Formats: sequence, C-alpha cells, structure tokens
Amino acid sequence: MALNSFADFGEMQRSVLQEICNMGAGNAATALSEMISAATDISTPQVKVLPTAEAGKIADLLSRGTEAFLIKLSCDMQGAVLFIFPYAFIERLAGTFFPGASVKGKGDVDEMVSSVVRETVNICAASYANNFSIMSGMTVDISVPQSVTAPSAEITAVNPGAVNSCFVNNSITINDSGKSFNILFFPELKTIQDFMGRIGVEC
Repeated sequence: MALNSFADFGEMQRSVLQEICNMGAGNAATALSEMISAATDISTPQVKVLPTAEAGKIADLLSRGTEAFLIKLSCDMQGAVLFIFPYAFIERLAGTFFPGASVKGKGDVDEMVSSVVRETVNICAASYANNFSIMSGMTVDISVPQSVTAPSAEITAVNPGAVNSCFVNNSITINDSGKSFNILFFPELKTIQDFMGRIGVEC
C-alpha cells in the first residue's frame, strides 16, 4: 500500500529508516573520530512521527542554548539535517586543535573555534548524506551549513502542507569526555518513498 503520509509508516519502514540513519551516523562518527584522533560512539536512533508543528517546536527547543546548523539535502534526496552542538561538546572539539580552549557560551565562539565547528559540520554532513547515496544510487547534494536558532520554519518547509512529519534523532559521543551532539534528520515523504523503493522495501 502506498504511503499517503508518514502516519502510514509501518514497523518495517520505521526499522529500515532507523537502520539507514544508524549507518549514516556511524559514518559521521567515524569521520569525527579521524578528525580529532579520538574514539566515538553513537546512540540508537529514534524515529518519531509527530504533527509537523510539534516536530518543529522540538527542533527549536533542542537548538536553544547551542550552536545549531541546518543542512539542506537536494537532488534525488530532499530533506533537512539539523546538527546541534552544545557548548560543552564544542569545548572538547576545539580543545583538540587549541589546547586549553574554554567555550562556555556563544561569546567564546571566536573565528578560530567557529571555523573548526563549521568544518566538523561539513565533514559529518557529507558522511551522513553519502550513506543514502551508497545504499540507493541516489544523487544527494548538501548545502552550506546555515546557522539557526529556531529552525522550525525550515523543518516545516521540507513537507509543505503536511499534517505530520517524520524525524530521526541520533547522538554522537566522544568517548574520552562523554561530550555529545545530536543529528536530527527530517526527510521529505516522496523521496523516502523513492529511496525505499530503490532498496526493495515496499512503501
């Protein structure tokens, strides 16, 4: 049966999306580990289908008091990926390159720290999105990271007019410090249907 909305997602579709995003987060974690020469770990991804307005509010809430960046996916895969970096994580990240760096809030994110953060977003986003391409043969492009404080408008625009939205939440942790950040993936329904069809999952 064709999906008319994310509310029609069955257990199989949820499990497939969860596993694909788990692999994407694993790729991002590996890229981060190589970048900072430290071991990383990933959480079990959570797949949620919620009213679109509520999904947007959650994204806004999680982004407060952090450095958050929105990546838009284009070409064959449409959607948005939100990277949420708490300042404790940024301090650990920056400390790799600038020993003794202190990052307690936005005022401590100078040009050098910002450069490291944006490069991390670029590397992790490319690794995350590339997994969709490898699995399905789809062409997936990523945008330049957009710094956001309230991403709900961009999240809503992924599935315009939709009553509900789907998102997947992963976290990646640097093992030596326990500091982590979150990746939230908000896909477009039609391209998820296409993706699952390409990998042989009824949708």
